[in-house]
Amino acid sequence: MPEPSPLPLLDSLRGRVFSFYPAIRNVEFNEWTCGRETWSEILVVNSRSGQEIWIPRNYWGGVSSAEEPVLIVGLERELELKAGAVWPYQRAVIEMPAPPRGGQRQAPASEGKPPSSAASPTESKVGRLILYAVLMGFGICLLVVVFASQGPRRPRDWFRKTDIATKDQKYLSLTRDDGYQQVALALGPPDRDQWISPDSATVHFQLLWYSPRSYIVVLMGAHRSEVRYIGAIHAASRAPLDSVPLPGGGTTTAMLRNLPKF
Repeated sequence: MPEPSPLPLLDSLRGRVFSFYPAIRNVEFNEWTCGRETWSEILVVNSRSGQEIWIPRNYWGGVSSAEEPVLIVGLERELELKAGAVWPYQRAVIEMPAPPRGGQRQAPASEGKPPSSAASPTESKVGRLILYAVLMGFGICLLVVVFASQGPRRPRDWFRKTDIATKDQKYLSLTRDDGYQQVALALGPPDRDQWISPDSATVHFQLLWYSPRSYIVVLMGAHRSEVRYIGAIHAASRAPLDSVPLPGGGTTTAMLRNLPKF
């Protein structure tokens, strides 16, 4: 068996409490410490409940800076806990009805009676209903795929390319160490600010709206008084415009794409 290949900054996680983003579904507390490791998996222990979970290495992403405001470990896939193990979270998709079986042989016509040259009205009606059901199922599946991948869009935007133009790109001067005051000094006061996470959340997100410029600055932290810049998104399409690098590799782009609904 090959030796375990070390995850970047894995040694620095030992003995320290961190949170996953996105959080693992079906787990009440998003606070973990590292345990044992193998060549393919890493054991994490919930610091509240003591529950142990093995997570495959290929699901581990980047690690945020230090512990201020909170140590965040990114996950490459959204996971859920089922039967004591983690699995990639699958969003519900409506199954398309199976097409009708074809090629059925006709019963031989009885002697002395010519075969019917046309289907009966009942058979034609059933055939049309089956066709409508197949088309409707296909349409529903297509809508589910579009909504799951891009989120809800206005009908008039379905057939045109998403416009992510902004009035300026001053947000590119911001860094992961900048908080509300630094953003206001660099860009000016926002039109409005919005918290999209509840008071009891482990990780808090604050949005600073610059509507005339068509973008939103996103701040994140463990406490509302310590949120820091993690990137900017387009105000209309919610597409990421800027992200910040993580010390362990990767960027905050995945966090921006999986923000709580607002």
